Amino acid sequence: MSRPELFPHATAAALRDLELIARRTVEGIRQGAHRSPFHGFSSEFSQYRDYRPGDDLKYVDWKAFGRSDRFYTRQFRETTNLSALFVIDVSRSMNYPQGVASKFRLAQEVTAVLGTLVMDQGDSAGLLAVGAATHYLPARGGRQHLRQCLARVARLEPTGAVHIETALTRAQALLRRRGLVVAVSDWYEEADALRALRRLSRAGHDVLVVHIVAREEFDLATLPAGEFVDLETGKMLPVDPRVLRSRYQEEFAQFLTRVAQATVREGCEYLRLVTGDPLEPAIRRFLVTRKGLR
Repeated sequence: MSRPELFPHATAAALRDLELIARRTVEGIRQGAHRSPFHGFSSEFSQYRDYRPGDDLKYVDWKAFGRSDRFYTRQFRETTNLSALFVIDVSRSMNYPQGVASKFRLAQEVTAVLGTLVMDQGDSAGLLAVGAATHYLPARGGRQHLRQCLARVARLEPTGAVHIETALTRAQALLRRRGLVVAVSDWYEEADALRALRRLSRAGHDVLVVHIVAREEFDLATLPAGEFVDLETGKMLPVDPRVLRSRYQEEFAQFLTRVAQATVREGCEYLRLVTGDPLEPAIRRFLVTRKGLR
């Protein structure tokens, strides 16, 4: 499985100068570029503490001693590697509109791009999708694991009836250390899903919510009158879009606002992606803004 099967190689090349750095402290197993909850003697200054017998004298602040006649040791923030888990919604509602421009295709692309970015920067990434079967790859690094992840993402199908909330609950049970959780969905089961996001955030994980929206979902004007089919249940409903257009647009805008505001309120980050929009500029804007806010 090569990268161009999920996204153009030019997309990865254009983002190579950027990093996906954790906003919160994470618990890795080796040194890296992300903040750890532990203190030691690394590179990022954190705080002073009283000198203890046995401390390395090179970390004693002699200027502070001259001012206060007390010994203080400079303490630094440990840095560690990042472990990211990508949780993908494989419910049937993601299969709209059907074809290469579907919400699920965009979900595959953004997962592949961000997953490649994480592993290219020397961190580890894993995958979880819960549908008719559970697809789980533990977070690892390396070129072989990257190819395996991309192949697994490419084979996923949006045919399940299990909602993203179930996958997020499963993710929390699988995660042993604080890390990054990237949850990709259309978030139609918002109430249940937001409860799961709240649990992940309060457990200390850095959570990124990627909201996938189809361009066609913003406006019903181009659709003819007919029977609308619920992709999750198969239920049919006769609808004349011309009659419902104004009310639908209002309620859909309220839905988007609710998800975005609730996500931020729970301490998560929010990224909305729309089918048909170029992916690379959207991710670049997000990563640049995220780095500045961090």
